Amino acid sequence: MQVSKKKQDINVELLRIIACLMVIMIHVRPFPISGTTLRDAVVLIYVLNGPAVAAFFLISGFFISKSQSLSHVLKRFLTGVILPTAVFVFVLELIRPWIDHPDISLFSSILNSRPLSILSDMAQGFLAFDTVRFGLYADHLWYIFSYAGVMLWMPVILALVKHDEIKALMIILLIAVFHFTLQNLSALVVLPIGIYIPESIGKPAMYTVAGFLFYTRIKKIRTCEDDSVNKSSSKHSIYLYRLSFIILFVLCSVILFFLQKHIYQSGMLSGRTAEELNSDYYFTSWHGMICGLQTLALSGAVLLIPGKLFRGAAEEIIRVLGSFTFPVYLLHYVFTNHFRATGVEAWFKDLFGESSVGLMSYSLIYTLFIFAVTAILVFILTGMRKVFIKGSNSIKAKRNN
Repeated sequence: MQVSKKKQDINVELLRIIACLMVIMIHVRPFPISGTTLRDAVVLIYVLNGPAVAAFFLISGFFISKSQSLSHVLKRFLTGVILPTAVFVFVLELIRPWIDHPDISLFSSILNSRPLSILSDMAQGFLAFDTVRFGLYADHLWYIFSYAGVMLWMPVILALVKHDEIKALMIILLIAVFHFTLQNLSALVVLPIGIYIPESIGKPAMYTVAGFLFYTRIKKIRTCEDDSVNKSSSKHSIYLYRLSFIILFVLCSVILFFLQKHIYQSGMLSGRTAEELNSDYYFTSWHGMICGLQTLALSGAVLLIPGKLFRGAAEEIIRVLGSFTFPVYLLHYVFTNHFRATGVEAWFKDLFGESSVGLMSYSLIYTLFIFAVTAILVFILTGMRKVFIKGSNSIKAKRNN
């Protein structure tokens, strides 16, 4: 989840917002099995949320360029990702009792906390790459440690990018795809022949490399559209790309739907409990290569949306919300758990009911609600930070004078 101060591609900002909404929906969606009933609508929700994490790793590759230095990338990671995460974890531990028990005031929760113990657990968590040390409501921060793994590969990736070693990057990507495809297959079926699974970069780094190569290609497609002498053929070409991405996304989603549904149906027939099956989302996880294709298709479709559709207020809103996606990602878990404890989530579920349309409407509307509440808090905190910085600069200026 890179954060950059320069004006970014509006389509990338939109993709970040969509990915963030998917992450939130993963944490509020209902279970696919209720009693002895398998709910197709929820399986579809799981499938459509599949690209969430993969999209964020893919987007990380969009920001890689020749002009970047390794020190700049690492500094941005420490100040833009690790530092905000550390602050969030510390504050989260201070208000944990309030999240769990709404009858306890926020002030009492902070007063009864143990800051030194919190700092000790934080240090152990960061050193061991273990989110368990951060407590129950920091489970989603595993992404940060996975992203740290990408940083370990960044010296290699940046060196290849700076020297235009695109073929080398493609070979690294193909080896990783082959590696994880064989892993996927061996987890599902017994392969008829023994096949060596080569070592490769990690899956987050694989998506980052794919993101760099994919975004480079997308920019070339856009450039061809803008600079083409034959505008008619250029428009037909980009429409074909858009249609291809949409068809690929639908095709991958349909395949994933039936594969995931098969897991639930076969599990129910074999006697697995609903609790076990509800936590088994193998085919709707970003770990699967079909989900990787689904992510590329979604990203391509969004990145090729005509820029003229985002003008004026719409463009500004997308840019602002896009810049909020990382803090929203950090903070939304507090609201999903607190609203679950206060009964807000149950109220939304009762409002929409248990029908297929109701389940899908609940998942979408409640996700937008959580996103809006969190974004408002981020907006307020950002405004307070700007006021504080402005005030500090004014005081320093007066002292210097």
